[in-house]
Amino acid sequence: MNLENPIALDCENYPNHFLISFKSCDGSHRTHFELRGESANFTRAQIAEIDAYFNEDVTTFGFNSLNYDLPLIALALDGATAKEICDLGNDIIKNRKRSWQVLKEYGLADLSDDHFDLFEVAPGVRISLKTYGARMFMPRLQDLPVAPNTTLTAQEMDTIKSYCENDLDTTIELYNQQRDQIQLRHDMSEQYDTNLMSKSDAQIAEAVIKAELGGKVKRPQKIPESVAYRAPEFIKFENEDLQGVLEQVNTTVFKCNRGNGSVILPKALRENKITIGKSTYQMGIGGLHSTEKSQSVVPNANQLLCDRDVASYYPNIILNLGFAPKTIGPKFQKIYKSIVDRRIEAKRNGDKVTANSLKITVNGSFGKLGSKYSFLYAPALMLATTITGQLSLLMLIERLEKAGMSVVSANTDGFVTLMDKDQWQLYDDICFAWELDTNFELEETRYAGLYSRDVNNYLALTTDFECKGKGVFADDGLLKTPVAPICRDAVKTLIMYGDALEQTIDKAIENGEIERFTVVRNATGGAEWGGVRLGKVARWIYHKEGKPIKYVKSGNKVATSDGAWPVMDLPHKVPDGLDKMKYAEMCRDMMKDLGL
Repeated sequence: MNLENPIALDCENYPNHFLISFKSCDGSHRTHFELRGESANFTRAQIAEIDAYFNEDVTTFGFNSLNYDLPLIALALDGATAKEICDLGNDIIKNRKRSWQVLKEYGLADLSDDHFDLFEVAPGVRISLKTYGARMFMPRLQDLPVAPNTTLTAQEMDTIKSYCENDLDTTIELYNQQRDQIQLRHDMSEQYDTNLMSKSDAQIAEAVIKAELGGKVKRPQKIPESVAYRAPEFIKFENEDLQGVLEQVNTTVFKCNRGNGSVILPKALRENKITIGKSTYQMGIGGLHSTEKSQSVVPNANQLLCDRDVASYYPNIILNLGFAPKTIGPKFQKIYKSIVDRRIEAKRNGDKVTANSLKITVNGSFGKLGSKYSFLYAPALMLATTITGQLSLLMLIERLEKAGMSVVSANTDGFVTLMDKDQWQLYDDICFAWELDTNFELEETRYAGLYSRDVNNYLALTTDFECKGKGVFADDGLLKTPVAPICRDAVKTLIMYGDALEQTIDKAIENGEIERFTVVRNATGGAEWGGVRLGKVARWIYHKEGKPIKYVKSGNKVATSDGAWPVMDLPHKVPDGLDKMKYAEMCRDMMKDLGL
């Protein structure tokens, strides 16, 4: 594949209109091919011109293009009319057909040799291109301007072309933000001689392990009714309540969901509150978590606040305890250890490509343990990994609390401890002894403050004066839908530098940073404001003359939209009338959530 300047593609189809649009990443090339009229089809010259985009000298990409756009294009190249192409599009959507099904059923050519799809590569699950556009602060958020299966006028066809160009711009920006991931997949594809360009991390892990096994491996034929767990011998507790928890998980029958094959956590375990010291913990299928709310922890001059995470926690549990899916057997341990060892060696030698590719394999494979569609499906193994991780952390927390230290937060693979400075050596000794008992390794970060709405939403200020956030306090990115980022930024700036909330807000207004004031929300069925249709992804700011956004179908108010002023097209400056008091109020509410 040629990744120097790949070309984005997108299609739009109606009963009397089919459009294929191409645009290069650097903007130097843009072409549209159209069919206007139900019986229209491409000429031989047009077919040859379109077909040229799918030769080995050109690399194309799209969003959800493997299962939708490419089959439509293949049918168009086969001489189909606009109406026939539209019928295929409806068939794909209605019956949720995959590309291989469509190509086989319709006898179409596979155009995917030099094409990749961003749908699985981009982070998140089943996220629309419009939502990614909002997360990337694209200048325009535009929903499909004419309902599907409408017979279009000539003017509407021109409107659809403009809409398609905007989607191409969003697709290109999504590619730009995922360049490293695409390049990594390209390198891995060459290394393993298989096409990994359009696969998620978990899918890549599955493909790599399959390649390491030397061929096809059958997935399990059925979902077990239930699985059991038995803790390893190193799990030991002194507290009677914790001993009771251990006995409970060792004797519990964990049922499996008959539909998706996932393990179900029994109600007794799910609702069991485990108290150690001043903190309370809950177990879950995914991992342990503490239950603090609106908590602010700042060490005084005589204290330390230390965060320790277990390095590669779940992969090391799998290796240390010799876990292996029954479909593979002992070979799995050998292959998995080889991958982990090669990654460590690559990191040591500065080989980032190999190290990063193997990291995907090591971490991504765990997700497939719970997928009934994977040859790695092993619900008992998945359960044993997560429960062992939770019990191991509880064992260490018990030891630290018994020694007079306070664990103030814990989640999945790490915990935060408040202690007196003269307790640090004892703290380190206890952690080291736990590492010897479990064969795990801890990594430490010191905090100057931890400010938590809850265990999954917090700001942590390190002693190196870095502020990291999680959940609603995380930095903007492809995994986070904007909810007035200026509020998070203002609170962070207050914590780090002592700047007044209003000072940060005023500076952003002065700099014209309109995107930092935006709020985005998905609106099922579409949203409207004052009779103006906004689409399924609504974006607004709070304005003194604003009013609620409503759902088109029900007329109900979209949550948190009181005072909304839509900005589906981002203005070049912050509009006059921005409701500064509303944003300041949101900041103060956020501070209360953080225990400030």
